[in-house]
Amino acid sequence: MAWYKKLLVTLAVLTALVLFLFFGLTIKTVKVEGTKIYSAEEIKQSVFTRRFSDNIAFFSIYSKLFGINKLPFVEDIEVRYDDIHSITLHVYDKAISGCIRYMGQYVYFDKDGIVLQSMEEKRSGIPVVTGIRFGTFTVGEAFNVEDSSLFATIMNLSQLISHYNMGVTQIHIADGGVTLYAGDILVILGKKEMYDDEMSALSSVLETAEKEQLSGTIHMESFQRGDKIILKSQKKAEKKRGTAEK
Repeated sequence: MAWYKKLLVTLAVLTALVLFLFFGLTIKTVKVEGTKIYSAEEIKQSVFTRRFSDNIAFFSIYSKLFGINKLPFVEDIEVRYDDIHSITLHVYDKAISGCIRYMGQYVYFDKDGIVLQSMEEKRSGIPVVTGIRFGTFTVGEAFNVEDSSLFATIMNLSQLISHYNMGVTQIHIADGGVTLYAGDILVILGKKEMYDDEMSALSSVLETAEKEQLSGTIHMESFQRGDKIILKSQKKAEKKRGTAEK
């Protein structure tokens, strides 16, 4: 075979390989699992930011060399290569315990009081902490608070709220005492070191109150394990009708 024919064959093979590399390894299916904070689309937009990152070969190289781009509330992302056109992204969310309102921003923190991110958006399912003064803070570092015992209380409550998946939207601290806001339910917990028993008993009550659209106040300042929780309330629809009749 003449040398130019060998050259043409070599060029043809190389061209075929290049075309296959760029067009035959396109990622067509991306499955996102694990995250409860972000949507699948938000994760995809974060992960596939580099040029040709929708190509499985380039994506694999980028991942090994530079890691995977992660959103603020993502701890880690594991990648499973299902085939040459499909991958699965298993997302591990950071444990967000709560947030505070500061200069028009929501400042989010984890179970250890480490500041995760400051942003204008209020994430659903994350309680806002009010009534306590926070000192200076830096993303990636713990809050500087005057009374560390109060922050320990917040951490205890935040973890319990997350554990029981309770619909608490606000944790208010006043004179060391705690008040929770959950929909139209006001829960006065009072001042204690730990609230494990209270939150365990309260979780099912709040769930029922939400289903039955109840409103009212629950006093738990003197609550002891085994005590019944009393909610003097009326259904929201009845409350509105009564107001309209006055």
